[in-house]
Amino acid sequence: MPTAKTPEEIKTLLEGPVNSIPTPFLPSGEIDREGVANIIETGISGGSQVSLLTYGDSQFDFLSDDEVAQLTRLLVDRVDGRALTVAATRRWPDAKAVQFAEYCRDAGADLLMVLPSDQTQPQGKIAHYRKIAAVMPVMLVGYPDYEILDALLDAPNICTFKEDGSLEYARAATHRYGDHWKCMTGGGLWRNYTQWPFGVSAFFCYPSSFAPHIAQAWWQAFQDRDARAAEAIIAGIETPFWGIANDVAGGGAPPSNSTASPRGTCGHRRYRPPRSKSKKSARSSTRSGWSDRRLDRAEDFLQTRAHLLGPGRIVPAQRRHVVLGK
Repeated sequence: MPTAKTPEEIKTLLEGPVNSIPTPFLPSGEIDREGVANIIETGISGGSQVSLLTYGDSQFDFLSDDEVAQLTRLLVDRVDGRALTVAATRRWPDAKAVQFAEYCRDAGADLLMVLPSDQTQPQGKIAHYRKIAAVMPVMLVGYPDYEILDALLDAPNICTFKEDGSLEYARAATHRYGDHWKCMTGGGLWRNYTQWPFGVSAFFCYPSSFAPHIAQAWWQAFQDRDARAAEAIIAGIETPFWGIANDVAGGGAPPSNSTASPRGTCGHRRYRPPRSKSKKSARSSTRSGWSDRRLDRAEDFLQTRAHLLGPGRIVPAQRRHVVLGK
């Protein structure tokens, strides 16, 4: 069994852009394992030191329990120690969640993001977290009540927290628990920007899976506390991207699927019914609008920053595409 990382080591490694891995499917409906592997490689080669599965982005609603386990094994094997690996639970009862934690630990996953059922009362959630933390290091997620969080402060294996509540909740929770747990912002880059005053240095970063040069530009802006650069990325890249997302069935995921395959150079990510697919017109608009114009602007932006930062401080601006399975 691989040597487990300590909570303190995990806190140190949970830093910068986090590659949240979406699950693509083949036309047959099977998981596109090649596509998942290439998404992982894109993140690592693009500078992300965290490869993460999550209930939402990884489409656990559309996977069987066995497939969640297979995806977790694929994650650990493909990363092969080159990045922090974060597995995730479904909304399982205690016994199943503990069993899965044991599987993740034995497979070599570093951290387990735990999502209890919304139907569970606070004391039940507290017990759920504690049982899993007895097996391996745990990441909290969402917006648990302070009653729950306060009751977990003495659990040494609970070491990280992905906040996903309102901005007010995020601000208050980060201030209250940020010195105890390593916090990570969910959502978009703009959300991480609101957490800059609190020093939240780990953040969900959807460009890591298909345009990691954008992720690195943001990470450099964070390290420099360069508000002008951050605002340029939010206004010039992120906001137009999510404008496209709002026009596509299924929310933000379909546009990110299209951006992984611009100009038809590789296979598209597909979904399992009843998950919505992109509308044909929206997909076409996404490919021409975001992949070409927005990524060109991102590359121009990186080129502009290169002479300001000095040689060797950022990845040279080049377009990186994820190649998915056929």
